[in-house]
Amino acid sequence: MGYLYLLKRLAYICFMNRKYAESEKYFKIVVDMASLVTSNPANIFNAKMNLLIFLTHTDLGKAKEMGDRMLIDLEEFLPVHSKDLHFMLGNIQFLTGDYDKAKDMYRQTLRMSPRPALEAKVLNNLAFCSFIHLLDLPKLKTELEG
Repeated sequence: MGYLYLLKRLAYICFMNRKYAESEKYFKIVVDMASLVTSNPANIFNAKMNLLIFLTHTDLGKAKEMGDRMLIDLEEFLPVHSKDLHFMLGNIQFLTGDYDKAKDMYRQTLRMSPRPALEAKVLNNLAFCSFIHLLDLPKLKTELEG
């Protein structure tokens, strides 16, 4: 696992220095190598999650696609991490402006097994998402009337 750790650190350093193309390349290499280096599904999931977090900061379209693929694979391989992925997908939906889907993802996260530290974040994001969604309603009403 030493090689994967070094590549993740290198990707992070490139990201912090705003070398996003290089950073994405290293994160993708880590994802590709994880299944070759380890048989532990948690390590493979974490490598994909790191790439998903990176894409959330750089390309929301790619992040949505990857998150949907991970959600399909997750049920088959590693349902234990479902809560983290649902939370992350809720964040991605929120950032793209799809507040209904974001709230659904946050609610699904809350229905899963309890984890107080994450639940506080989920409740906070759900409340904020609902508030932002309410701010959009007057705009929607004027568009429909006009």
